[in-house]
Amino acid sequence: MTGTTPEGMKFDGVTSYLSWDHDRLDAILAEVCRRVEAGQLGEAEAGYREFLTGLRRHIRLEEELVFPLFEAKTGVTGGPTAVMRAEHLEIERALGMMQDGLSQKDANGFREGLQFLRSVLPDHNAKEEHVLYPTTDRVLSAEERSAFVERLVGE
Repeated sequence: MTGTTPEGMKFDGVTSYLSWDHDRLDAILAEVCRRVEAGQLGEAEAGYREFLTGLRRHIRLEEELVFPLFEAKTGVTGGPTAVMRAEHLEIERALGMMQDGLSQKDANGFREGLQFLRSVLPDHNAKEEHVLYPTTDRVLSAEERSAFVERLVGE
């Protein structure tokens, strides 16, 4: 999925790009939640598809590109990335609950999934933004970092 980055926007590292993507996804989810609370479940479901696609892309970028690079450059293979992979499974479980709620026009089912997501996602994102991404940026040369971010943006 390309085209998620505003035209002309440049990122100087993994931290700036993937943190921006967290914020973008948070804004989409906030709009979905507003629509659920307004009883606009059809509109919420359409927005949720955008959120789901974006978050799954984000997770794929981390698992296929960022985590392997982090592990290769740092030599740390069983620590933070193992925890984050496990958390991604929990996030997927929450996403499924939310999706089921919306597809069944069950606002409470959506809310249960959202509550589960909110029990995992904030701490997960904080670990990424304060440990994983900055460490990845530090272990890359300026040229490597620039090329890697371009790859992330283009995926």
